[in-house]
Amino acid sequence: MIDPIHIIIAFAICSVIGLPSYKMNVVDFSGLLSGYIVGMGVILFTDLKWFVLIFMFFFLSGAATKYKYDQKKKKGVAQGKKGARGYLNVFGNGLVALSFAVFEGVIGGEVFLAGYLAAIASATSDTAGGEIGRLSKHKPRLITNFKEVPTGSEGAISILGETAEFLIALFIGVLAFGMGMDHGTNAIIVATLGGFIGANIDSVLGATVETNVQWWGNNWTNFISTLLGAIAGVGIYYLL
Repeated sequence: MIDPIHIIIAFAICSVIGLPSYKMNVVDFSGLLSGYIVGMGVILFTDLKWFVLIFMFFFLSGAATKYKYDQKKKKGVAQGKKGARGYLNVFGNGLVALSFAVFEGVIGGEVFLAGYLAAIASATSDTAGGEIGRLSKHKPRLITNFKEVPTGSEGAISILGETAEFLIALFIGVLAFGMGMDHGTNAIIVATLGGFIGANIDSVLGATVETNVQWWGNNWTNFISTLLGAIAGVGIYYLL
């Protein structure tokens, strides 16, 4: 049974982060509520170290979205609603990580940490790296055929964006390692490779499925790419 004090602490932590973010238009109201679900779930089923990682996704993604927002708006590639993220975006990027956190709390095992790390790294590198990539001075290329496409096109990649995605995934792994979360999971390798793979799967899905299937939106792309990135991370964990 979960201690009520633990629930109060989890709620307080999420409030300290979530309410100012709502005021600063980083999330809308639905994003705030869904953030409570994901954030509190991670805290209640694991510990604060796991929460720090999903907080870094939230912080880096929000910061990258707001960074040079007006410049991206002029290009026509800025996130809508002044950059505020809603519940679909929160769940699309955070549901896989939350699932691994729940599995860790209920079952336990290093494999769930590996999946969690890769899921967080995938979501963070794709969202934050993609926002940085939109600021590239060079035209991006479609990941499937490397032809030049307009900035903001689904499936578009750039050297700046790819570099940012790799470094962000690496950062997540280094952070986990620095907090002592490794425990044999080879956190840096799992997060870096799993995250980078997931971010590029997102681009492939964007270039193929998202542009051709009417009901398939960006949030489905986020969810599936994060899931596959996590699976890749688990596979890498077993190979190491």
